[in-house]
Amino acid sequence: MCRIVGWKKKGQYYDNSVDDQLIYSMIGSLIHGGPDGEGVYIDHDEGVALGHTRLAVLDLSDCGHQPMSWENWVITFNGEIYNFRSIKDELISLGYTFNSNSDTEVVLKAFNCWNFAAIDKFRGMFAFALWNKLTKKLILCRDRVGVKPLYYYHKDGLFMFSSELKAFHMHPDFDKEIDVSGLPFYFKKGYFNESSCIYKYVKKVPPASILEFGKESKIKIYKYWDINQVAENAVIKVKSEQECINELEIKMQEAFNLRMISDVEVGVFLSGGIDSSVVAALLQKDRVTPIRTFTIGFEDKKYDESVIAEEIAQQLGTNHTSVICTDEDLKIALPELPYIYDEPFGDISAIPTILVSKIARKNVKVALSGDGGDELFGGYSKYKFIYQNRGILNVPIGVRKMLYDFSKHVEPGVIEKIASKLSYKGYSQIGDKYHKLKETLLAKNLDDLFDRSSSFCNDQLISEFTSQEISSIISKKLNGSEGLISYMGLKDMVSYLPGDILTKVDRASMSVALEAREPFLDHKLIEYSFTIPDHLKISKEGKNKYLVRRVLEKYVDRELIDRPKQGFSVSIKNWLKTYLRHEIEAMSFDYEFFRVFGLNQSFFQKLLTGFFQGQDAVNAHFIWFVFTLYKWHKQWK
Repeated sequence: MCRIVGWKKKGQYYDNSVDDQLIYSMIGSLIHGGPDGEGVYIDHDEGVALGHTRLAVLDLSDCGHQPMSWENWVITFNGEIYNFRSIKDELISLGYTFNSNSDTEVVLKAFNCWNFAAIDKFRGMFAFALWNKLTKKLILCRDRVGVKPLYYYHKDGLFMFSSELKAFHMHPDFDKEIDVSGLPFYFKKGYFNESSCIYKYVKKVPPASILEFGKESKIKIYKYWDINQVAENAVIKVKSEQECINELEIKMQEAFNLRMISDVEVGVFLSGGIDSSVVAALLQKDRVTPIRTFTIGFEDKKYDESVIAEEIAQQLGTNHTSVICTDEDLKIALPELPYIYDEPFGDISAIPTILVSKIARKNVKVALSGDGGDELFGGYSKYKFIYQNRGILNVPIGVRKMLYDFSKHVEPGVIEKIASKLSYKGYSQIGDKYHKLKETLLAKNLDDLFDRSSSFCNDQLISEFTSQEISSIISKKLNGSEGLISYMGLKDMVSYLPGDILTKVDRASMSVALEAREPFLDHKLIEYSFTIPDHLKISKEGKNKYLVRRVLEKYVDRELIDRPKQGFSVSIKNWLKTYLRHEIEAMSFDYEFFRVFGLNQSFFQKLLTGFFQGQDAVNAHFIWFVFTLYKWHKQWK
């Protein structure tokens, strides 16, 4: 695992002495993610520079040094190819020889052998740049679901790429012009999606894509794997429940074991939830030596699962470390956010994720997480909520609008009772239930229902605050209800997963030089998940992640498994009204901040007054999203 950076620009703009120093400055801004070594490749004649900071995990010798060159190819690589040894054996059979035991050399020679088709063989997480000295083309590539980040910048003959935006700031020609078009989505969801960036001239290489930058300075992007097509072509399995349980365990075991390939010790983030618990269980079952597991707990019992995690660790026989996080710990970590997440990022659980990464890094260099399990196997409460309440769309919109308007004048409990008469139930399992209860009443169709249950504020508020219209998203139509849970998981896998979850974990872990691996996101396991029928993802009795639970109960007592999903977060409303109140009130009077982003300052001041007066119509997450944008602006302006 590493961090990568580089550029290609027109030769007449290349200044050898200045730019040689510049590439090292850009590498230096990323050293937190790769403290074990650094290197550069520079071609003055072609105006090309590649940089690399190394976190040594495979082949700890100097043979794994990067950028790595061979014949006409040069590579700077971030990530892991977990099946590199089998690919290496195939290449050896074709006459290739190797000087290292690294996966980087395998990627280099696989491209030489098969060109773009080599990527079809890779099982892993990766973001890399390849320079071909013969064709004069720079190639960027990103893994199938976007586990590893890869930004690129293009303006006035300068093309740059980097694992993190902060490296671009080191280049004097980096144009920092703000792009406000992504803000409406950010204020609704708390993150920038894969198709947008806070800077006008910066984009993200899309997941499962290859970007080619050639001699004509034109960008071409190719898709090498299409998750939408995978879902479309999936055939639902007609097998007994027990057959599906056995099959899923075998496929998870293979994907999980692949992620244990390393020349350093590997641990597991054990939250106490279903996903991380099944990762730990399947990895520990055939091992004599206890694997290391790590849990962070909270003083607020509403968010604390550390006791459950400790019991699970004890039953599995892992070497467990558990630390209780105090409010003071969280406050200390808070100022780090705008630097670590160098694009505005509003997921409050980033703070405990940073803290648990620091704890794990004291003992291991690599840690596995349970991320992706919710999307693949029906884990989120909103999936169950929509699956059970999709019939509300049959109630005339006029009736639902009347109920929505009525909700402005009554207590949340009253509106929930009335809604339940329409067989619209289950809000107690969704965070910020009152806001989402109201908004989902106005859903036009299933896609709209999903979007509203995933958002922290409505389109009307966003339009008033940003003066931008919200464009509707048109999605494929569902044929009946079968496959609805997989479809919702698909929608999250192309947006929420890379934009929020994977961004959160990657930046938090790499800020302390810890490699985080997501075993659920093996593309073979993803493809298999679309063949599982809905009733084995959410049971008829309403058990989410039903099939995964059935696997886990072979190793862990059922009473530890059959609990509501708690999530991994902190009390945001309490923070905003106490510890952060003074700073937020000061922000509301910062004219320059609201001007730069084109935001309605007086509208926000009115909302903020209502929030501090206890008006339930104002969502605490929206206030937090504005605050994190403000802190980002202060850090990077």
